[in-house]
Amino acid sequence: METMRSANAHVFNHDADAADYDNDVRNEADPIRAGYRNLLGWVVQQANITPTSRVLELGSGTGNLSALITDCRELVSVDVSENMEAIAKLKLRHLTHRRFIKADILEVFAQELGNFDAVISTYTVHHLTDEEKQQLFALVFAKLLPGGRAVFGDLMVLNNSDKEEKIQQYLANGDRATAQAISEEFFWSLDFAISVLERLGFRVSTARFSDLSYGVVAQKAPSVYQH
Repeated sequence: METMRSANAHVFNHDADAADYDNDVRNEADPIRAGYRNLLGWVVQQANITPTSRVLELGSGTGNLSALITDCRELVSVDVSENMEAIAKLKLRHLTHRRFIKADILEVFAQELGNFDAVISTYTVHHLTDEEKQQLFALVFAKLLPGGRAVFGDLMVLNNSDKEEKIQQYLANGDRATAQAISEEFFWSLDFAISVLERLGFRVSTARFSDLSYGVVAQKAPSVYQH
């Protein structure tokens, strides 16, 4: 499958925000950040990572998600921001078999990555358009081993009408910044994402963490040839 860089990778390169990022995400009074800590913990738990797992993290940022992994056979971390990675490297020294690739989360699949037991990602896939999300889900499915799990935590709405309602709700509450984020970024439409993932062959389950954040587990079926 041909892979290409996502259209808005340059917009969402957070090099300039790296120094303040960790303080920013701790502010769970912000609707965009509400549920952040619980969601990250849930993603790692649901990924079923063991000391023998190969793990791919898409959008590794400052390492807050990977820092919750106690051990794995190999971690491949992907991000477009070198400044975020400089912070992550300090947090992730306990993961001795970690490799960082500076790349967009779509274009990285053009590289020889091998297959993975788990793919994890938080607060990154909402930078992709719906068409790019479809492409990403197909690429992830192809790279997961039978029985493997892709676990996502991100900013999501149920569907397009829910999106419009939330924009109006935040505007009515005087929170223009959140309304603008919902309007301008590519929050997941949960109904759309679930239908795409299920068509690919994933078994999907979800959990809600705040008004705007959800977790999604997409499990690939075990091979019928396994004994």
